[in-house]
Amino acid sequence: MESSMKTQCEPWISLQRIYIWLLCLGVQMVLGFNQVILLDPPVKALPGQRLVVFYTCNDPATVQLDLVVYFDTGSSRTLELTHWRCDPYGKTLKTVELNLPDWLVYQADGIVPDSQWALSCMLDAAVTYSGFDDTEEVVTAQDVVYLEPIPFFERPVKQHELCIAWSMQMRKLTQHFLKKQCHFEQEAHLLSSIFASSGENFGISKTLAPYKNKALEYLRVKTISSSRFMFSLWIWLTGHCQENLCGLFYHIDPNDDYTTPTLLLTNSGRLHIQISGESEKSFAFLSPFKVPLSEWCQISVTVLKRKVTVSMVCIDEEQRKDYSADYIFKNNILLDDTDGYFVIGGGEFIKGVEGYYGPMVYHRNRVLPRSTSEVVVPDVVRAVNLTGWLHTCRAFRLEMSVKIRGYSLQANQGEEFDTCFDAFHELMVKNRLTSKPLFELWEETVPHRRQAVKLAKHLAFKHVERGVSLGAVGRALYYLSLQKLGRGGRTGDISRILPLLLQAGCLSDNRALHMASVLYSSGLGVKKQPYKSWLLSLLAAQKDDLSALMHLGQWHLHHQTLHVLPADPAVAHAYYANIAKQKGLGHYNPTPEQMVLALDGVILLNPPVKALPHHILYVSYFCNGHATVQLDLVVTFETGITDIVQLNHWSCNPYDPQIEVVRLNLPDWLVYQADGIVPASQWMTSCMLEVAVTYPGFDDAEELVTADNVATLEPVPYFERPVKQHELCIAWNMQMLRLTQHFLKKQCHFEQETVRLLSSVFASTGENFGITKTLDPYRNKVLEYLRMKAISSPRCTFSMWIFVNRHCQEKLCGFFYHLDSHHSYISPSLFLTKSGQLHIQMNGESEQSSAFLTPFKVPLGEWCQIRMVVLFERVTVSMMCMDEEQRTDYSSEYIFRHNVILNDTEGYFVIGGGKYVKGVEGYYGPMVYHRNRVLPWSTTEALIPDVIRAVNLTGWLHTCKALRLEMSVKIRRYSLQANRGTESSSRHIHPLETCYDAFHKWLVQKRQPSKPQCELWEETIPRRRQAAKLAKLLAFKHGKRGVSLAAVGRALYSLSLQKLGRGSRTGDISRILPLLLQAGCLSDNRALHMASVLYSSGLGVKKQPYKSWLLALLAAQTDDRLALLHLGHLHHQGLHGLPTDPALAYAYYANIAKQTALDRHDPTPEQTFVEAVYLNNEEVLNLQTDKDHHIFQWLKLQAHRGAAEAEQAIGRMLFWGQQGVSPNMQEAVRHYERGAVQLEDSVSMYDYGIVLLQGQGVKKNIPKALTFLKKAMDKGFVPAMNALAWYYEQHEQNYEQAVKLWEQADLLDSPDAALNLGVLYSQGLYPGKAVDKFMAYKYYLKSAERGHIRGGILLAEIWTTGIPGRVKRRQADAVLWVKWAAEHNGYLGTILRKALDSYLKSDMFNSLLYYMMAAECGYAPAQFNVAYLCEQNTVDILDPGFASGCMWRYYNLTTQSLNPDPYALIKMGDLLYEGGADVHKDLFSAAEVYTLAALRQEPLGWYNLGLLVAEGYRLSLSVLIKLGLSELYLEDNISLQSSLYERCRELEGKDGYLPCSLALYSVYIQSFQNDYNTAIKVSTAVAVLTASTIFLIVPIVLRRAMPSLN
Repeated sequence: MESSMKTQCEPWISLQRIYIWLLCLGVQMVLGFNQVILLDPPVKALPGQRLVVFYTCNDPATVQLDLVVYFDTGSSRTLELTHWRCDPYGKTLKTVELNLPDWLVYQADGIVPDSQWALSCMLDAAVTYSGFDDTEEVVTAQDVVYLEPIPFFERPVKQHELCIAWSMQMRKLTQHFLKKQCHFEQEAHLLSSIFASSGENFGISKTLAPYKNKALEYLRVKTISSSRFMFSLWIWLTGHCQENLCGLFYHIDPNDDYTTPTLLLTNSGRLHIQISGESEKSFAFLSPFKVPLSEWCQISVTVLKRKVTVSMVCIDEEQRKDYSADYIFKNNILLDDTDGYFVIGGGEFIKGVEGYYGPMVYHRNRVLPRSTSEVVVPDVVRAVNLTGWLHTCRAFRLEMSVKIRGYSLQANQGEEFDTCFDAFHELMVKNRLTSKPLFELWEETVPHRRQAVKLAKHLAFKHVERGVSLGAVGRALYYLSLQKLGRGGRTGDISRILPLLLQAGCLSDNRALHMASVLYSSGLGVKKQPYKSWLLSLLAAQKDDLSALMHLGQWHLHHQTLHVLPADPAVAHAYYANIAKQKGLGHYNPTPEQMVLALDGVILLNPPVKALPHHILYVSYFCNGHATVQLDLVVTFETGITDIVQLNHWSCNPYDPQIEVVRLNLPDWLVYQADGIVPASQWMTSCMLEVAVTYPGFDDAEELVTADNVATLEPVPYFERPVKQHELCIAWNMQMLRLTQHFLKKQCHFEQETVRLLSSVFASTGENFGITKTLDPYRNKVLEYLRMKAISSPRCTFSMWIFVNRHCQEKLCGFFYHLDSHHSYISPSLFLTKSGQLHIQMNGESEQSSAFLTPFKVPLGEWCQIRMVVLFERVTVSMMCMDEEQRTDYSSEYIFRHNVILNDTEGYFVIGGGKYVKGVEGYYGPMVYHRNRVLPWSTTEALIPDVIRAVNLTGWLHTCKALRLEMSVKIRRYSLQANRGTESSSRHIHPLETCYDAFHKWLVQKRQPSKPQCELWEETIPRRRQAAKLAKLLAFKHGKRGVSLAAVGRALYSLSLQKLGRGSRTGDISRILPLLLQAGCLSDNRALHMASVLYSSGLGVKKQPYKSWLLALLAAQTDDRLALLHLGHLHHQGLHGLPTDPALAYAYYANIAKQTALDRHDPTPEQTFVEAVYLNNEEVLNLQTDKDHHIFQWLKLQAHRGAAEAEQAIGRMLFWGQQGVSPNMQEAVRHYERGAVQLEDSVSMYDYGIVLLQGQGVKKNIPKALTFLKKAMDKGFVPAMNALAWYYEQHEQNYEQAVKLWEQADLLDSPDAALNLGVLYSQGLYPGKAVDKFMAYKYYLKSAERGHIRGGILLAEIWTTGIPGRVKRRQADAVLWVKWAAEHNGYLGTILRKALDSYLKSDMFNSLLYYMMAAECGYAPAQFNVAYLCEQNTVDILDPGFASGCMWRYYNLTTQSLNPDPYALIKMGDLLYEGGADVHKDLFSAAEVYTLAALRQEPLGWYNLGLLVAEGYRLSLSVLIKLGLSELYLEDNISLQSSLYERCRELEGKDGYLPCSLALYSVYIQSFQNDYNTAIKVSTAVAVLTASTIFLIVPIVLRRAMPSLN
């Protein structure tokens, strides 16, 4: 600044000139006319950012914005970004598009050039004036901000999507560049499947190659001495290490020494981590935690320079255990991952662990954030389901141990008898419900285990003294299986013998495991189950079974043998090496017959199914002479031309069988979309890979082919192919950049060709409510042209999941169907019939419709995937149902006589019920629509979606079935005792009952200690004792009338509420929760909803969002109103990990909204009027009353004295149950009658007439009702006019008179009149006018805006589908209307009333619980009250941590509502200002929330904003614009505080006048002090200047005076 001022005010040589220059400089510094400030500058150098610049100047000048970049070479570069003219005293704010250079913000890809490494960069803004006499520009004001450069490989890749073809000249220019593409660098997946380790010296060896990208390789080498890496490994231990150390994962250098990282397991179960540092030093440490047995654990090791973090997450069912340990070394850690090799498991120098290794990933150059809550068991581990097998085996082995012990005791005593165990099982088998088995075949109780029991008994009596082991029983079962197979001789016998093999395998017979694995793999006599086959082979291989090792080695070598395993030669080598060493062989030869017979051979081991890029192909080959192996691609086009493309070739050495790994570089025109660089191709009909062993011909003859192999590839449709990312390693010339510049601006839109119509689970009640979806045309003209062309020849696929609880009760029920704009069914329409069959209807040309029924039926109680493929006139419907791991497949095909017409942008799709058809009772799962492709069907690859697995609906239903069966047995026995007049406590105890209890007591005593595998309430006796007692009590109470399971459920729910009322502590909830779950299982929806809320909020129990969702789905499916409201809220807001889906939220809200409209016309004692009462509003709380309260008694007194308003208030309170008064219709009618007859009040006349007309609380009397309604109308009461019109329309069908009255009422803003006129227009009943949906819509809109609930519902229905050409679809607004209607439901009002009554009685715990039940339904006042109660926490009923989190969550939810309470805004702002344990202090968000409060005329909002300013926080420009104070953005804090406090003080009728006045007074005092100090400084400066002036002038005067004196 100083140097620039010297340029403008050049100093003079003389003393006078020096003084004048100083004075000029001081004036400019004081006045500061020129100024530039960068407002809200960005922090990082990212693309697409904006910058706001403030500037002023006192003369015409230029504002220039430059970018200065400093490189690691020491050089710098200045780039001019933009400049503009600065007019004196003109515009002062400018928004600038910050177009940073591509080389700074994007990765280099050939179009974006490469650059040096940028150390730092800054934005420099300056106000400049042109210099004098060709001198440099003068800078009078300047502002600088620093930007953080993004590391090169963290920058985004620029998407060069070109919408039109490039010219041929460009192709010629770029052709030689396109051959030089960057190699794809990825993280190292060292193991992608599961490896069974027997604990020997065999493991998986892996090597890593250097990066092909020079920059990445440079960074890797540079960070060898300052490592940043992370690896994670999944492990399952069956036994701890028997040596000092066993290998988990370690690194061996070329000298066979251990180096970084080395992870070993000690014999105590701890982790031994060894790290190499500088100067060849090695360091090691032990983890403080141990790796548990029989659990899947993820072990992660993170290395960051000198710090090593070892963490472990173990998952057993839904239980998680987390461990972590840090160690900091004195020296830097060295890691060169390309030096030597990595080993997973055992090796040459160390044995492995006994167990199973799961997927392992090594992140070579990055450290990922650690979040144990996000750790999920890998899909491959879930699919194998090792834990499920071992848990089931444990139960079976326990049962057989009991049998053997019992029979051995009998053998020693020389007698035989049936045990209590057998009697119990026979009772269970007789009484259980008929259904598909819930377990494996051999897991059934008596029939499938009879052979095992017989063998155990036989061996026990045969070997009396020696005893019998489980292994002996297993061997006997295996031999019995072989004997039965020998006698059978047919594949049909295998399904009956398979249970014996599985039982034998469970009892440690590896031969049986391998045989069962082969059966499941081949499908011989049983259904193919690849994952089950893999599991059984892993179990046998882990025990060193040679056949299983061979089996697994073959699978991992030959990818096609098993569709679920990746080809991994290293894993295959580990299995083969084990076999070879056991057999004493030096190597294993996979093709010995080729070497013996000297035959040539070649096989494609894992050819791809589709023509996709970057496939890794394994080719096995053998030759008896020097030959060549050639790989070609043969493509046939629709023109009939065949083209052969040579892909690769290599030499074949004689008598050396090998496997070649080939990267399948298919031509770009076959696998990518044409984009100008990738050329377009003709349409292909077929393509195939051909590999051959060839010898050169003699005398120029053709090559001799001695062996070949062919695999067919499926060409991918053009628009389903990916777009190639042209990442070029060297820069393009400037000519190319100039040619392409105008193309780069035309980017293509993203088109979604695969539409997910439903991504979660929808609970359907079987009524007229469903999910409505519409599809838009493609924006891409080519895609839209093809779509329009394919309307008459469609090629598409629909995939749908469904769980049916009950078959359709009507002729047809809606599953998934398509309606046009005239509400007619069009293609495709899928319905469910009464018999369970699928009814498929399609439209053809000339509006023809055809339909067919599937020969198969949709089963009950199973998740089924229904897949419909439409291919021209052919429709294929297939179904795959999954029950546990059992799969059932069905398929049906139908060919129509006409082409199917399918226009998916016409009308709308519906999932479930709709206006014209009811839905299916059950659950709809994920639904996907592939708009323009037909997918191949493979049942083996079909997996249950993750969302269905997470909800685990089948697990709940199976467990509930067991509980209901047990309770049914109990009720039956107690009812029998009651009829006989005895109790179980007497001496006449039924033997089966005693047997039941004895068996459970023994099982509880003898079972192995482990974590519970069931829910809390699934325990045998202790957790179910209350249910049994209640069942017994009800059975003896009701005697011959009998007791239902639902009655026991209601009693359990009442008992839960009673215990909660007595407990009043969150700690009591965990003990009461089992009762709620049992009640819910016995059909009590209230209990399900309460338990769902507890799991959702975490009140007294651990938060389990998916369990909460499951319970809400169960209750909603049976039409529970609060559960429907809860689910609507979850999907509307997208909470708990669920996707935001307005259409799904609408389906739930519309259901309860319609019930609300019906409930209000027929109120019941269970319902209460919904009142929005905030607990911080003392005025409203004081109005709450009851019949004995003084307010109610005072109203009665006023009514007795003739006050009509008091009579109205009492009648309203009693009829609707308002203000704490219990509803009493009969008493309310008496008050209505008194007000109408004695007081002749028009409101009472109307109310009395309505109850007489509808017969509510009084006998129906229409003539009398009409009399009072007419009197009320004569008095000008508008609702009476509407009621009379309704009577004329409904009872007399006098539409003219009805319309006349309604139109009069509509002019007087009657919501009912507008609604009824809309109904008449909609149904075509308006006199003299046809059906007019648009006029109906206009009246519905008026009715809704006037507050009519049904009007809002009907308006939302129209906005859901729209009216073609008149009303657009407005799904988001439709959801808000039905949500508003649903929140008036009387059952929600009852919960709110219970909460408020509890609060008024100082029962804070129950008040919190009930308010939380309403808050989880999305009701804003309840959310506020929950937060308020958590904030108060008066009697310490809540844990402080929970109370804090509760405040954060519910105040935040309250602020997101349409009309948030100002108090909630203030509290949320305070929480953001203060921060918390899990949330950082956020002043920006706090200011935003305070601003919202201030705009709602809340004094504290203005006051708190003033405090923020006083503390030095600078309010953003956006906040000041909202407040109307944008002119104060650049003012000092004093001025801004003054304005804020003045606004606060000006609010009328508020409590902020005094504090805001005091704050304003304090600001004035501070301003005065500042002005006083400034005045002192100015006076001092003036005195100095004056003295200097006198000092200079006096000598001059004296000099001039001297000559005159002389």
